[in-house]
Amino acid sequence: MIKVFEMFSGYGGASFALRKANIDFQTIGFSEIDSVAIKCYQNNFPHVTNYGDCKKINPQKLPDFNLLTAGFPCQPFSGAGKHQGAIDTRGTLFYDIIRIAEFKQPEYIVLENVKGLTFKNHNHTLQIILKEIIRIGYRVNYKILNSKDFGTPQNRERVIFLCQKNEIKKKILFPKKEILTIFLKDLVLNNVPNKFYLSRKKIFFETDKYPEQDLTTTNNIVSVAIRNKNRSKHQHQGLKYGAYPIELHLRFNKDIGVSYAVKSASHEYMISDLNLVNIRKLTPQESFRLMGFFNDEINLSGISQTGQYRLAGNGWDINMFSKIFKSFLNSEQ
Repeated sequence: MIKVFEMFSGYGGASFALRKANIDFQTIGFSEIDSVAIKCYQNNFPHVTNYGDCKKINPQKLPDFNLLTAGFPCQPFSGAGKHQGAIDTRGTLFYDIIRIAEFKQPEYIVLENVKGLTFKNHNHTLQIILKEIIRIGYRVNYKILNSKDFGTPQNRERVIFLCQKNEIKKKILFPKKEILTIFLKDLVLNNVPNKFYLSRKKIFFETDKYPEQDLTTTNNIVSVAIRNKNRSKHQHQGLKYGAYPIELHLRFNKDIGVSYAVKSASHEYMISDLNLVNIRKLTPQESFRLMGFFNDEINLSGISQTGQYRLAGNGWDINMFSKIFKSFLNSEQ
């Protein structure tokens, strides 16, 4: 049996993914300080202990486990952040992962972050991360994976670190890419309330042409994803997060049937009908479907709409991670 400890757990992406992968597992605890994430985690895994702030965890008091997972804070390396890397104090939370792993010595560690961590300007930080993992007795392989290559219709790129103890001699294997068979049109809801639709008075497209491919409709909603480009433009100008103009400068995703990355801010990823008349935000339920919850298998009771968007945008694609766990934990000797 896999016994897992989830650090920076969010809604419990690792536990959901292990369940989806049909791997025999037990979650011995999680570490989370965000109240909304804790609420969601406890909705879905009510008997699992939250050990709280990772900086305050005494590893001697943790039960034994053989898998440590962590989606450690990505803001220092994200395109949405200021690319401060290790200079940002949030980047040092990685050392709490190392501190706990070094003491507990689980057989496996799975880490996740945004692909920006692999950019040239963060190479020094990346090398420190790799050296620390190796120093405490692990072999490590890392790779950028995209959700759309593993069965989820979302263009979500993340760097994944697979680590196993030196004495384990089996290969470290990532899952193989697959052909996408589920698309946006398969996940959208019918009869969405009017509040999710946008007024066209202040909408501008960066191109007058929408994709020329055949757009198969489902209840007048097509597999056309749209993104608001203003976020990055304003941040490059030094404006604070959330300082957006009224105008929405929208751009189509050329990858038909695939959503842009799910974000905490719902106005950054949208869908449209064939004639570009009904442009709307995805609902929280649809956002979670794009995070691998194809059958709505998550209890979001008592969580506000804003909180649901934030959870989805900061979470793990449990469909992709189910395949990562299958490949990594079940790989042959």
